[in-house]
Amino acid sequence: MENASKALIMAAEILIGVMIISIAVYLFNVLGQYGADTTAEIQESQLQQFNNQFLKYYGNTSTKKADGKVVVEPIKCTMQEIVGLANLARKINESNGFTVAEQYSDNSYYIQIDLQIGTKPYKNIEAKEQSELINLLKDEGNYGVLIEEDDLGDKVAKTKYFRALEPGISGVTKRVNYMKFIYDPNL
Repeated sequence: MENASKALIMAAEILIGVMIISIAVYLFNVLGQYGADTTAEIQESQLQQFNNQFLKYYGNTSTKKADGKVVVEPIKCTMQEIVGLANLARKINESNGFTVAEQYSDNSYYIQIDLQIGTKPYKNIEAKEQSELINLLKDEGNYGVLIEEDDLGDKVAKTKYFRALEPGISGVTKRVNYMKFIYDPNL
């Protein structure tokens, strides 16, 4: 009888030990999943923050007029904003150790910025020197401002606006890696 009692106590100790180990494994898995989910959320937030630096220039905006009509038009950006974006792309490319020879592709972190003014294409403006970007600003409309004559013959300054075409977002990295802006005289 005494041996049976000791055997039952040993069996109970083993069962309690197995239950404690099972609970520990369960908690480890739950806490590990929580950590993985939190890390994924942080990475997604960082990716979204990165892409928003570029995507804020793409898309449409709507305004409601006094007569109640809603007007939808592309987001406008100036030459100065495009040059600023090119400088940001250069900074990111340099921090990743890229050169312009790398060129962007679907699986690359290289960011390319192009500009089209009429029939005049400007490729890889992110790779241009600061002096070239300043000359681009000067050459393309007096720092982005057109001087036109109004109906009375007076000279009027009109800002040159550009719009972004469909951005390139890598299917692999999910990051923006290409932006193209075109001059739109109707903006």
